[in-house]
Amino acid sequence: MEYVTLVVDEKTKQSIIDYYKEHEVKNNNPHALFVAKTDGVTITVYKTNKVLFQGKNAETEARIFTASSTFRSSQNDSVMSLQPSIGSDEVGTGDYFGPVVVCAAYVDEKTSQELRSLGLRDSKTLSDERIHAVAPILISRLPHSLLVVRNEQYNELVEGGMGLNEIKARLHYEAINQLRKKINRYEVPVVIDQFCSVTQFIRYTQDESFVQNVMFVTKAENQFLSVACASIIARYHFLQELKKLSDWVDTPLQKGASHLVDEQGKQLVERYGLEILRKVAKLHFKNTEKIKKL
Repeated sequence: MEYVTLVVDEKTKQSIIDYYKEHEVKNNNPHALFVAKTDGVTITVYKTNKVLFQGKNAETEARIFTASSTFRSSQNDSVMSLQPSIGSDEVGTGDYFGPVVVCAAYVDEKTSQELRSLGLRDSKTLSDERIHAVAPILISRLPHSLLVVRNEQYNELVEGGMGLNEIKARLHYEAINQLRKKINRYEVPVVIDQFCSVTQFIRYTQDESFVQNVMFVTKAENQFLSVACASIIARYHFLQELKKLSDWVDTPLQKGASHLVDEQGKQLVERYGLEILRKVAKLHFKNTEKIKKL
């Protein structure tokens, strides 16, 4: 079993307890102050200021507190880091129609204070109208790097044997490296919304040194302002790309991968032929077989 032990100060210890409070479990260890379980990891905070992370994602969880220990609760009870960081997130991986978009964005301490009043959070929780209102502000204010993989290219990569996680890993890797070069800040912590293990990420990118200053955090868009901003910018560009495709096929394309998408795909095939899906959709989704049956 993977495990990581940290020795922390009182402030960080309390931050860890606050962070995992909703996942607290019964504690029968007389030497432990607090125990929580989440996402395959058991977190034990000892009275001696040692913290033990045990489980398959132990390293990932521990990284949150080795690179950043300044957290603050916002009005919606999410936890948002105020430290300067590069955040990276992807959009479009759960949508049958439209591209995959990855964005890396840099938020420094001054800008983070200015942006918090916008009530930023994960783009999936914001309406399209809110995305269109906020994203241009972020685009104009934040150094960022954006990569878009349109459907034909995406389908070629998948047919060439590349899985979705490998595609995402390579995109995050490239976007972050581009942004680091743009701002010339290689020491700034990097946060990636986690989609695979650290070991897998290294295998996909063939660069073990890259992850030394990178945190892989689940639901990072609710914990780090830089990731929330990257998510919003990526979503904004995804919506723009989807609008272009919609105009091209003369019908507003559905988001997601529901039965409504299947029905719309059927209509597109009837109108343009099966080859249209290669240009507007992700063919490896189960929707493709459902559309063929329809």
